[in-house]
Amino acid sequence: MGGRGRTPGCAAVLVLLAGCAPRSQGPVVAPPSGPSVVAVLPFRVGGQLGADGAFTARGDLPPVPDDVGEQMAVTLSQALARNGVATIDPSHVMHATPPPGASRYDAALAARVARGLGVRLAVLGALTRYDEREGTAWGTRNPATVWYQAVLVDGEGGAVLDRQRFEYTQQPLSENLLQLPRFLQGGGRWVTRQEMLSGALNETGANLALAIRGVRRR
Repeated sequence: MGGRGRTPGCAAVLVLLAGCAPRSQGPVVAPPSGPSVVAVLPFRVGGQLGADGAFTARGDLPPVPDDVGEQMAVTLSQALARNGVATIDPSHVMHATPPPGASRYDAALAARVARGLGVRLAVLGALTRYDEREGTAWGTRNPATVWYQAVLVDGEGGAVLDRQRFEYTQQPLSENLLQLPRFLQGGGRWVTRQEMLSGALNETGANLALAIRGVRRR
């Protein structure tokens, strides 16, 4: 985790990728390369995933809005589609996924959802921290913090095929430019937690697309 910057003149930098913020719960259009191969489950919030992909709630951190998990699934599905991976409509995946507390949220559940929707792969995830900045774009007392995990699961056997993790607190430019995530490089202001989350999910989508292409070549 990076340090918490507080000096307005040293604001960390941002270039948000075009269209990275989730705008609706509408369908994700699959690219013309073939049928859908991935279902992205709504993320669980307020906890983390263990080594087996199972979600465990945490009560020692600030609360996270419940609907953010569904928004994350939409944004990540869109990012995968932009990177050439066809995805199931997030609304269909949401209806196929038991609501929070109704079932164990883990790799086995993700595999069942994938099989039920007729796809080979699934992604599940957990949003642990989602802290808003205190201040403005040009000066902040406490910067935004986002932590989450995303796991790629084989729909046939439930094996975990790939893991992605993002943990970041925005830092002042003077801390270390090399430590800034790529999507934060180039600009000059303190970002909101939504902006940080959207940019990070676009990076995660690109990374998962590489892993998925590797799986499909096997």
